[in-house]
Amino acid sequence: MSSKIKKVISLKIESTFEEWGKIFYSKEADIRHSEFNIKPLFRGFSKDYPKKVIFIHQAPEANIQKFVQANSEWIKSHKVDFSTMQESSWI
Repeated sequence: MSSKIKKVISLKIESTFEEWGKIFYSKEADIRHSEFNIKPLFRGFSKDYPKKVIFIHQAPEANIQKFVQANSEWIKSHKVDFSTMQESSWI
């Protein structure tokens, strides 16, 4: 079985998708993701609820949780509502 897990994560944001996307695909985010061997694969938003976003990452098991723990203050500063975060794992 593959050690690379695909994580599907959805949550709500307080900013627009375009503003959030600038941060999500910034050089700083790339560096932070690479520290945990996380590869962003997709991001999008709900047609019916534009402040609900989804993104898919590929990463070794448990690295998403480690990333969130290590970067929670940085993530929160970008108007992300952690209380709405839903996550599922796919192989």
